[in-house]
Amino acid sequence: MAIKSIRKNLETLQEIYSNNLTVGLIAEELSACSPEDDALTIKFQMEKLDFDYYGVAIDGKIIGYIIQSELNEGLISHYMHTFQMEDLVSESTSLLELLLILRERHPVFILESNRINKLITVADLQKQPIRMLVFGLISILEMNLVELIMDYYPNEQWKNRLSANRINEAMNLFHIRKEKNAGLGLIDCLQLSDKGMIVQKTPDLLEKLELHSRREAKQFFNRIEELRNNTAHSQEYVYNDFNEFLDIIVRIERVLSC
Repeated sequence: MAIKSIRKNLETLQEIYSNNLTVGLIAEELSACSPEDDALTIKFQMEKLDFDYYGVAIDGKIIGYIIQSELNEGLISHYMHTFQMEDLVSESTSLLELLLILRERHPVFILESNRINKLITVADLQKQPIRMLVFGLISILEMNLVELIMDYYPNEQWKNRLSANRINEAMNLFHIRKEKNAGLGLIDCLQLSDKGMIVQKTPDLLEKLELHSRREAKQFFNRIEELRNNTAHSQEYVYNDFNEFLDIIVRIERVLSC
C-alpha cells in the first residue's frame, strides 16, 4: 500500500476515535434532591450509594449540585453550588476532549439541550469506552510508526537497528502468519518495543516525533506498553495515576500530529 494511502487511512481512523466516541458513552445519571431537604439525611443517602455528587432540583429541573463531603447540619440549599459554564460540556463532546477538560477540573456535567441530568467523574474513566479509545489511539500510533519507519528505512534497512534475537522473533511470527495466509510484512510482526527501539536509534525520527533524547523515547514507549497492557485486561485499572495517564494521552496525540 502506498504511503499516501496509509496516511489517509490513519487520519480516518484517528478521526473515528477522536470524534465519534463521545461523553454519553460513560456519563452517569445525576440523582437529585430538593433544596429544602435535610442535608444530613441526604448525606447519609449519598454515603450509602457511594455518591460524591448529587443534583439539586426544583420542579424536576436540576439547577445545581452538592458535594457529599461538604454536607452538615441544615438545609441542602445552604450547600448548593450553582453551575458555572466551565462545569458543563455538550453531549457531543468527544472522550478525547473530555480527558483534556478533566485535567483542569472535575466533575463535569452534561448539557443535553437545556437540561443537566448527567455527570462524569474521574472514576468513570475506568469504563470500557475509555479502554477502547486508549487502545485505538495506541494502535493508530503503531500504524503511524510503521509508516514512518518504512519511509525512512526502505528495503527493510531498519533491521540494522535491532538485535539478531529481535529479528528472529519477528521472523518466526512472520512465518507463522504466512502459513495462515495472513498477508503481513515483516515489519508488522515487530513488537511495539521493537518499533520504539528503531525510533530511539534514529535521530531524525526522534526529532520528527519531538522526542528529545533516547532516554525520553524509551520512557515514552515503556509507558505506552504499560498503558496498552492495562487496557487489554479488564480486571486492571486503565491507569494508577490520573495526571500521568493524561500526560501520555496528550503525548500520543502530539506524536500523531507530527
